[in-house]
Amino acid sequence: MIATASGLVSAAEDAGIKVPENLEDFDSDKYPHWHVFMAVQLGVPMPSPGCHFENAKIIAALSNKEALTIMMKQLREKGFQG
Repeated sequence: MIATASGLVSAAEDAGIKVPENLEDFDSDKYPHWHVFMAVQLGVPMPSPGCHFENAKIIAALSNKEALTIMMKQLREKGFQG
């Protein structure tokens, strides 16, 4: 489980997710993928070590519109673990 936003930065950047300077106070319309990644990954048990790197790639592949509207069930259908 990752408990702080800073613990997600490396995985997000590796996947190509735009990361705001202020990790917790940002405009979700400008950083939709970061917003989703934090919402679904922080404080969630991980079924395998490092799966947040693969989860970040799944989120990075979403369109901006999709990132703002996707549901957890849809993320899991795309392969999200957690």
